[in-house]
Amino acid sequence: MGEDIDEVGAELRRAVVRLYSRFRSERVEGEVADAALLVLIVLDKQDQMSLSDLAEAAHVTLGSMSQTVRRLEELGYVTKTRGTQDRRKVLFTLTEPGRAAVTASRRHRRDWLNGRLAELTAAEREDIARVAPLLLRIADS
Repeated sequence: MGEDIDEVGAELRRAVVRLYSRFRSERVEGEVADAALLVLIVLDKQDQMSLSDLAEAAHVTLGSMSQTVRRLEELGYVTKTRGTQDRRKVLFTLTEPGRAAVTASRRHRRDWLNGRLAELTAAEREDIARVAPLLLRIADS
């Protein structure tokens, strides 16, 4: 049993790493780097966040996040404002061009994946549909 688990685990790791790498390589022309895209995606979901909250969400240092946010601000993808309850707090918000960049990136990756899925047989797509919840359960554990 342990050997089966080792073999399944090794094959699963290989597949997940390769799929993740391939998925990340699918980019819209002119798309920002992965770290910056993560910030845009998080802000799209959360609306406003502080620099420290963004750094925590991305698992990076404040200095690294400061550079990323500065680049995004220069591109016009985010704006910063003062907090309403605590004027010392700086909050970052996604702009319309930032939202458009997130939408374009999501659409491009979705279309790429849907294209690959369309190349599979109906039975293969059913297998993936059955396995996807299990992979999510492992990822969320």
